[in-house]
Amino acid sequence: MLTAFRDVLRRTARTLGLEPALHLAGVRAAWPDVVGPALAAAASPRALRGHRLLVDAEHPLAAQEIRLREEEILERLRERFPDAGLRQIRVAVRGRGAGDERGGG
Repeated sequence: MLTAFRDVLRRTARTLGLEPALHLAGVRAAWPDVVGPALAAAASPRALRGHRLLVDAEHPLAAQEIRLREEEILERLRERFPDAGLRQIRVAVRGRGAGDERGGG
């Protein structure tokens, strides 16, 4: 029986502890489609910590939009990356007005 190359990569990444990095790379690539180009230009995924996606926003308005749309964004990301186990988005404002870091939901 043939094994899909994707499955071999996934198992290898899991074995080497690289799976979170692969999930993050996928989330970053899908981000503009998930949140839209305008919001993607103002906020970007920084890291995955357990079941939490850490996002950097350039300004408070972008951070607020992500917080308000958290469930929608998570649902769309879970559809694309079910193995990532995403449950929460945490947004930090890193541009002007930096220092604001609050969890969503």
